[in-house]
Amino acid sequence: MSVQLVILGLLSEQPRHGYELRQEVERRLYATYINLSGGSLYYNLRQLEQAGYVEKARAERKGRYPKRQVYQITSTGKAHLGDEVRRLFADTESREKVFDPLNTALAFGHFVDHDAIRDALTRQLHWAQERAAWIRGQQEFWRTQEISLSHAKIIEHGLAHYQAEIGWLETFLKDLTATPSVDQPPQPVLKRASRLHVSKDMSAAHS
Repeated sequence: MSVQLVILGLLSEQPRHGYELRQEVERRLYATYINLSGGSLYYNLRQLEQAGYVEKARAERKGRYPKRQVYQITSTGKAHLGDEVRRLFADTESREKVFDPLNTALAFGHFVDHDAIRDALTRQLHWAQERAAWIRGQQEFWRTQEISLSHAKIIEHGLAHYQAEIGWLETFLKDLTATPSVDQPPQPVLKRASRLHVSKDMSAAHS
Protein backbone atom coordinates (compact mmCIF):
# COMPACT_ATOMS: atom_id res chain seq x y z
CA MET A 1 0.00 0.00 0.00
CA SER A 2 1.51 3.35 -1.07
CA VAL A 3 2.16 5.87 1.71
CA GLN A 4 1.40 8.80 -0.59
CA LEU A 5 -1.81 7.20 -1.85
CA VAL A 6 -3.00 6.70 1.75
CA ILE A 7 -2.21 10.33 2.61
CA LEU A 8 -4.08 11.59 -0.45
CA GLY A 9 -7.02 9.29 0.27
CA LEU A 10 -7.35 10.49 3.86
CA LEU A 11 -6.99 14.14 2.87
CA SER A 12 -9.68 13.68 0.20
CA GLU A 13 -12.13 13.00 3.06
CA GLN A 14 -11.23 16.15 5.00
CA PRO A 15 -8.24 18.39 5.80
CA ARG A 16 -5.99 16.91 8.48
CA HIS A 17 -2.74 17.63 10.25
CA GLY A 18 0.05 15.06 10.53
CA TYR A 19 -0.97 13.62 13.88
CA GLU A 20 -4.56 13.10 12.70
CA LEU A 21 -3.25 11.29 9.62
CA ARG A 22 -1.22 8.91 11.80
CA GLN A 23 -4.23 8.30 14.06
CA GLU A 24 -6.41 7.37 11.09
CA VAL A 25 -3.75 5.04 9.69
CA GLU A 26 -3.65 3.21 13.05
CA ARG A 27 -7.42 3.19 13.48
CA ARG A 28 -8.05 1.73 10.03
CA LEU A 29 -5.24 -0.85 10.35
CA TYR A 30 -3.33 0.61 7.39
CA ALA A 31 -0.24 0.44 9.61
CA THR A 32 -0.28 -3.30 8.90
CA TYR A 33 0.69 -2.50 5.29
CA ILE A 34 2.64 0.78 5.41
CA ASN A 35 5.28 2.39 7.60
CA LEU A 36 4.04 5.84 8.53
CA SER A 37 6.51 7.00 11.17
CA GLY A 38 6.79 10.72 11.81
CA GLY A 39 9.74 11.15 9.46
CA SER A 40 8.12 9.15 6.68
CA LEU A 41 4.83 11.03 7.02
CA TYR A 42 6.28 14.53 6.79
CA TYR A 43 8.72 13.56 4.06
CA ASN A 44 5.84 12.29 1.93
CA LEU A 45 3.72 15.34 2.73
CA ARG A 46 6.55 17.58 1.48
CA GLN A 47 6.84 15.48 -1.68
CA LEU A 48 3.10 15.73 -2.30
CA GLU A 49 3.15 19.46 -1.66
CA GLN A 50 6.02 19.98 -4.10
CA ALA A 51 4.09 18.00 -6.72
CA GLY A 52 1.05 20.25 -6.19
CA TYR A 53 -1.15 17.44 -4.88
CA VAL A 54 -1.63 18.86 -1.36
CA GLU A 55 -1.36 22.33 0.14
CA LYS A 56 -1.25 23.94 3.56
CA ALA A 57 -4.78 24.94 4.58
CA ARG A 58 -4.16 26.56 7.96
CA ALA A 59 -2.23 26.26 11.19
CA GLU A 60 -4.19 25.43 14.33
CA ARG A 61 -3.42 25.17 18.02
CA LYS A 62 -5.34 23.15 20.61
CA GLY A 63 -4.69 23.79 24.28
CA ARG A 64 -1.03 23.84 25.18
CA TYR A 65 0.04 21.86 22.13
CA PRO A 66 2.26 23.62 19.57
CA LYS A 67 0.76 24.82 16.31
CA ARG A 68 -0.01 22.07 13.82
CA GLN A 69 -0.09 22.53 10.08
CA VAL A 70 -3.33 21.31 8.51
CA TYR A 71 -3.08 20.00 4.94
CA GLN A 72 -5.76 19.66 2.29
CA ILE A 73 -5.83 17.93 -1.08
CA THR A 74 -5.83 20.06 -4.25
CA SER A 75 -7.92 19.51 -7.36
CA THR A 76 -4.76 18.21 -9.07
CA GLY A 77 -4.26 15.86 -6.14
CA LYS A 78 -7.81 14.52 -6.46
CA ALA A 79 -7.29 13.81 -10.16
CA HIS A 80 -3.97 12.09 -9.41
CA LEU A 81 -5.59 10.04 -6.65
CA GLY A 82 -8.28 8.81 -9.04
CA ASP A 83 -5.67 7.89 -11.66
CA GLU A 84 -3.58 5.99 -9.11
CA VAL A 85 -6.54 4.04 -7.72
CA ARG A 86 -7.57 2.98 -11.22
CA ARG A 87 -3.98 1.99 -12.03
CA LEU A 88 -3.66 -0.12 -8.87
CA PHE A 89 -6.97 -1.90 -9.50
CA ALA A 90 -5.60 -2.98 -12.90
CA ASP A 91 -2.04 -3.75 -11.74
CA THR A 92 -1.19 -7.46 -11.71
CA GLU A 93 2.54 -7.16 -12.43
CA SER A 94 3.43 -5.61 -9.06
CA ARG A 95 1.47 -8.30 -7.21
CA GLU A 96 3.70 -10.96 -8.78
CA LYS A 97 6.82 -9.38 -7.27
CA VAL A 98 6.35 -10.51 -3.69
CA PHE A 99 9.58 -10.45 -1.71
CA ASP A 100 9.63 -12.67 1.35
CA PRO A 101 12.95 -13.07 3.19
CA LEU A 102 11.87 -16.58 4.17
CA ASN A 103 12.08 -17.64 0.51
CA THR A 104 15.64 -16.36 0.29
CA ALA A 105 16.57 -18.29 3.42
CA LEU A 106 14.98 -21.45 2.00
CA ALA A 107 16.94 -21.17 -1.24
CA PHE A 108 20.12 -21.70 0.81
CA GLY A 109 18.61 -23.69 3.66
CA HIS A 110 21.05 -26.58 3.16
CA PHE A 111 23.72 -24.43 4.83
CA VAL A 112 21.74 -24.52 8.09
CA ASP A 113 21.21 -27.36 10.55
CA HIS A 114 17.97 -29.31 10.00
CA ASP A 115 16.81 -28.78 13.60
CA ALA A 116 17.51 -25.05 13.37
CA ILE A 117 15.27 -24.80 10.30
CA ARG A 118 12.49 -26.66 12.10
CA ASP A 119 12.80 -24.36 15.14
CA ALA A 120 12.77 -21.25 12.92
CA LEU A 121 9.70 -22.45 11.00
CA THR A 122 7.94 -23.22 14.29
CA ARG A 123 8.58 -19.65 15.42
CA GLN A 124 7.29 -18.39 12.06
CA LEU A 125 4.15 -20.49 12.55
CA HIS A 126 3.54 -19.10 16.05
CA TRP A 127 4.03 -15.55 14.72
CA ALA A 128 1.52 -16.11 11.89
CA GLN A 129 -0.98 -17.60 14.35
CA GLU A 130 -0.61 -14.57 16.64
CA ARG A 131 -1.11 -12.18 13.72
CA ALA A 132 -4.20 -14.08 12.54
CA ALA A 133 -5.63 -14.02 16.08
CA TRP A 134 -5.01 -10.26 16.31
CA ILE A 135 -6.76 -9.62 12.99
CA ARG A 136 -9.71 -11.78 14.08
CA GLY A 137 -9.99 -9.60 17.19
CA GLN A 138 -9.97 -6.48 15.01
CA GLN A 139 -12.54 -8.07 12.74
CA GLU A 140 -14.86 -8.69 15.70
CA PHE A 141 -14.41 -5.09 16.87
CA TRP A 142 -15.09 -3.56 13.46
CA ARG A 143 -18.24 -5.65 13.06
CA THR A 144 -19.74 -3.47 15.80
CA GLN A 145 -18.80 -0.30 13.90
CA GLU A 146 -20.16 1.25 10.73
CA ILE A 147 -17.41 0.56 8.23
CA SER A 148 -17.35 0.41 4.46
CA LEU A 149 -17.29 -2.79 2.43
CA SER A 150 -13.78 -1.91 1.20
CA HIS A 151 -12.49 -1.54 4.78
CA ALA A 152 -14.05 -4.85 5.78
CA LYS A 153 -12.45 -6.54 2.75
CA ILE A 154 -9.01 -5.14 3.61
CA ILE A 155 -9.25 -6.80 7.02
CA GLU A 156 -10.58 -10.01 5.45
CA HIS A 157 -7.71 -10.01 2.92
CA GLY A 158 -5.13 -9.69 5.71
CA LEU A 159 -6.69 -12.59 7.61
CA ALA A 160 -6.78 -14.78 4.48
CA HIS A 161 -3.07 -14.11 3.95
CA TYR A 162 -2.12 -15.31 7.44
CA GLN A 163 -4.47 -18.30 7.26
CA ALA A 164 -2.75 -19.39 4.03
CA GLU A 165 0.66 -18.83 5.66
CA ILE A 166 -0.33 -20.97 8.65
CA GLY A 167 -1.49 -23.82 6.40
CA TRP A 168 1.72 -23.65 4.35
CA LEU A 169 3.96 -23.65 7.42
CA GLU A 170 2.09 -26.57 9.01
CA THR A 171 2.50 -28.62 5.82
CA PHE A 172 6.16 -27.59 5.54
CA LEU A 173 6.88 -28.77 9.09
CA LYS A 174 5.29 -32.15 8.33
CA ASP A 175 7.34 -32.51 5.13
CA LEU A 176 10.48 -31.47 7.00
CA THR A 177 9.95 -34.27 9.51
CA ALA A 178 9.72 -36.83 6.69
CA THR A 179 12.63 -35.48 4.58
CA PRO A 180 16.26 -35.64 5.80
CA SER A 181 17.37 -32.37 4.18
CA VAL A 182 15.79 -29.34 2.55
CA ASP A 183 17.96 -29.75 -0.57
CA GLN A 184 16.38 -33.17 -1.29
CA PRO A 185 13.00 -33.72 -2.97
CA PRO A 186 10.02 -34.13 -0.60
CA GLN A 187 9.64 -37.68 0.71
CA PRO A 188 6.48 -38.48 -1.32
CA VAL A 189 8.40 -37.57 -4.50
CA LEU A 190 11.28 -39.86 -3.49
CA LYS A 191 8.89 -42.73 -2.83
CA ARG A 192 7.12 -42.20 -6.15
CA ALA A 193 10.46 -42.09 -8.00
CA SER A 194 11.52 -45.30 -6.24
CA ARG A 195 8.33 -47.09 -7.32
CA LEU A 196 8.84 -45.93 -10.91
CA HIS A 197 12.41 -47.24 -10.85
CA VAL A 198 11.26 -50.64 -9.56
CA SER A 199 8.52 -50.75 -12.19
CA LYS A 200 11.04 -50.07 -14.97
CA ASP A 201 13.35 -52.81 -13.64
CA MET A 202 10.49 -55.33 -13.62
CA SER A 203 9.47 -54.37 -17.15
CA ALA A 204 13.04 -54.83 -18.34
CA ALA A 205 13.23 -58.26 -16.67
CA HIS A 206 10.04 -59.43 -18.41
CA SER A 207 11.13 -58.21 -21.84
